[in-house]
Amino acid sequence: MFMAKVIVNGKEKVGETLKDVLKDEYYVNGTNIVVIKGVKKEAEKVPKKFLIKTTKGNITIAITENNETAKFFTENYKNFVKKLRWISGIDVAFGSTRIDLEISTEEKEFKKWDVVLSISGLDKDEGHIVFIKRKTEGVYGLKDPKIGIVVGGKWVIDRLEVGDKIIDIEPIREEKEAVDYIVTTDLNLKLEDGWKIFTYFTAEFDGTPSAVEHCLALMEDGIFEITENTNTFVADCRLQTLKIEEGNLIDRERGFITVRNYGAGEGKVYIYRESRSSSLSHTVVGRVKEGMELVDFSESGILSVKTIPERLCVIGLTMEEAEDLLKRYDIEVEKEGDLENAIVVDQQPEFTLDVLKEKKVKIRGLNKDKIVVVELYEDKAPITAWYFRKTTGLTTKRVGKLHVYFKHNDIIMFKGNPEYAKGLLPENVPTDKVEACSIGVTNMVSRYKGMIGVRLSESDKFGPTGESFEKTNIVGKIVKNAEFLRKVKTGDDVYILLQK
Repeated sequence: MFMAKVIVNGKEKVGETLKDVLKDEYYVNGTNIVVIKGVKKEAEKVPKKFLIKTTKGNITIAITENNETAKFFTENYKNFVKKLRWISGIDVAFGSTRIDLEISTEEKEFKKWDVVLSISGLDKDEGHIVFIKRKTEGVYGLKDPKIGIVVGGKWVIDRLEVGDKIIDIEPIREEKEAVDYIVTTDLNLKLEDGWKIFTYFTAEFDGTPSAVEHCLALMEDGIFEITENTNTFVADCRLQTLKIEEGNLIDRERGFITVRNYGAGEGKVYIYRESRSSSLSHTVVGRVKEGMELVDFSESGILSVKTIPERLCVIGLTMEEAEDLLKRYDIEVEKEGDLENAIVVDQQPEFTLDVLKEKKVKIRGLNKDKIVVVELYEDKAPITAWYFRKTTGLTTKRVGKLHVYFKHNDIIMFKGNPEYAKGLLPENVPTDKVEACSIGVTNMVSRYKGMIGVRLSESDKFGPTGESFEKTNIVGKIVKNAEFLRKVKTGDDVYILLQK
């Protein structure tokens, strides 16, 4: 039996297989493990991308040309750390510095976002790096002025003005192809000496409390699911479409974690492999502290993650479980509501960072018999189930809440969310009858789309919201404590648990 010496999450270990060396290591079963075997080939000596840091933000350029001008820049890029020299509707230039290349008066054509080197007045001491803002033709003093294109931070170029300058220029070395590595979930993989193994990454958060809570909720089960993968970032889209608060609009450095706060993809959580300029649509919430290799080399699958801090949302726990968790962090606990046989249904402050800052929290308990337990038809009505989760808060909390809008006999109507209800197409529409304790949501066929209703008795004419069948999506059913709803009144809040 061959026992290999390997490094696992920075610690020396000995074993025959991956399973042998994972003892005492943080790892969620079935998630990716990155194994770095060594260097496959020498890393490219000439970088293909550069990060240009300006007083307005970062610009990333890719070297696309194989000419003397591009070679000059890659060998002398630090010489272009200069102030803004001119700005026009056509281009922006930083300089000056000496460019010791052959001068040419030949006119060239350039496209928007091309990056060129220029010699002004045919004086080699008047060299500049120039960003083209719109298609143009002109003499830039060199035979082959173009060196590359802008691939990140285009909005920064549009914001530049007199007085701005380049602070620094750094090469971005893309060494992934130079590494001999594998990504695996096979715990029976035979080990070899010298391998470096990564089973998790650590995400450290400090930012806008509500946006941080969004990420802590996403990663609460110890996983980050790669839904999107590019050279620049990986993204987890499981909480996409949730509303996010803006804040902390700083540059997105390598390893930074952000949440998209508006537009297409709102609610997605990103981890950056390459630095990018700040964006109005991205709230920076944290960074990867350890295990970035897992992010760098995983193109799909699920990653194990530890968060700093641990999420301190106790909603859905018993009163005893909540107290135990909070006291580990020396948090003062004030209790109200039901204390016996109770589940926590509310906490103030709501967000982990605020709890840690204030060092005290008020929690409210509710007897388990007063909490409605539901089953959602995720397969039959996925769009409606997601709407129900968003409206109740069950996307990020263990206990949801609905506000009683109207009650009549055996029908209880709850307030919906008009903003989230826009895309509610008909799905899982009843045909013959609606079973007792069914939960319905009015779809787009109805003028009252998004209303949520429960019918406590069977009906062959109307859905749980009192609408006809074609206007009703059946999203789930109550599986426990349905009788409690007979006691509620208009204006009451009803708390909901998902069936485990």
